[in-house]
Amino acid sequence: MNAADKKLNEMNRLSDMAHFPPLVNAGATINVLLTITATWFLVPRFPQVAAPILWLALVLFLNLLPVVLLRLTLRPDTPYRTLRTMDFVHDQHKFSDWVYVAASANMAFWLLSAWALFSWGRSLQTLAALLLLAFLCTFAPVLLRRSR
Repeated sequence: MNAADKKLNEMNRLSDMAHFPPLVNAGATINVLLTITATWFLVPRFPQVAAPILWLALVLFLNLLPVVLLRLTLRPDTPYRTLRTMDFVHDQHKFSDWVYVAASANMAFWLLSAWALFSWGRSLQTLAALLLLAFLCTFAPVLLRRSR
């Protein structure tokens, strides 16, 4: 089976995420970029050791809360779209559980990397460089698809 024809709840490989529509990748990319930017503003205000962990917990909570609430509406007859036809707003809660673990780990990587980097040297150039890197990494599936 072509990975793009898998249903959302049938995802079983990390590479399946490369088949999301560009708008879905854009939403995830914007989420990461906004979190990095918010982290840039928070670092000088909260230099305590526990602050990045608390910030990460809040970000993950806010990212997963809609999924948890929307999953309460799932029924046995709930339809699942294919990866290539999914809609971020209507289908964000229908992935296999491991996808949320991977997305949370990705967010944790960017947030904690940003916190460490901004604690070491907080400048607009550092922010811009990290935003560019995060954009290229998180939007890469769409960019690579377009280049093929």
